[in-house]
Amino acid sequence: MESTAKSFNVRSTSFPSKSHPNLARVQECLHVFKAWEASPSKKAQFVTSLAHLKDLYISINAFLQLPLSQQALCGKERLVGQLMDDFVCLMDVCGMVKDSLLHMKEQYEALRSMLRRGDSGLEASICAYHCSRKRMKKDMAKCLSLLRSVEKHVCSSNDNLDVVDQVLKDVRAAAVSILTFLSSIISGRKASQSIFSKFRTLGSKSQNEKGIHDGASDIEKADVAILSLYGHSSKAVKEVDARDAQKQMEAVDLKLRETEVELEDFFRCIFSDA
Repeated sequence: MESTAKSFNVRSTSFPSKSHPNLARVQECLHVFKAWEASPSKKAQFVTSLAHLKDLYISINAFLQLPLSQQALCGKERLVGQLMDDFVCLMDVCGMVKDSLLHMKEQYEALRSMLRRGDSGLEASICAYHCSRKRMKKDMAKCLSLLRSVEKHVCSSNDNLDVVDQVLKDVRAAAVSILTFLSSIISGRKASQSIFSKFRTLGSKSQNEKGIHDGASDIEKADVAILSLYGHSSKAVKEVDARDAQKQMEAVDLKLRETEVELEDFFRCIFSDA
């Protein structure tokens, strides 16, 4: 398939020029997002990418308000219905991811407080954390399943698309890519190859997989550090082990807080457009 940039040249005769400011803004946001996707350091820029995704949704909303954009969707009941289904899936995924981030933050705070004070019941708390992580992984598996359903819709569309269809396809692909990456990080598993990589518009598979592995490693390290304390009372935990666990949780907690803020902004953005 040709690159997304080239595909924007295929448009209906009634649609405004590709220099239209609303369309240009959408293309600019897509370009910024794809630059993040192709970057080998995508993990370090992940929080920023959520802000880019929010900007993309703001720009596509303005684009779809154009009268000719609305005309282009007339008579495409199947596409509109599919878009609504995908929209609901993305909102469900955002909700589950938000809940998981909040729950993980709360558990980190409780465990860190317990380690600082030397409270009893550390084993029970670690066991509860482990059970919570298992439930979280199941929730993220549901998220990935929902995202795959959206991905199928995106990949099933043909090559001969007008501007509106192509833009909607690219925007959904961007949302799927970001939320798949985030769900995979939370669950501690590698995400599948980026949907954009399948379109051959992005960087190499090895770069994408390396970024995903690096992104997931922080939570995995925290899991290992926490579970290594199991079998000891709070007072019996070695100081070096307690410090290591706290250090790992603090590192993850900082990223969780930053991610939660950007995800909340994105969630409000798409919810306000519902």
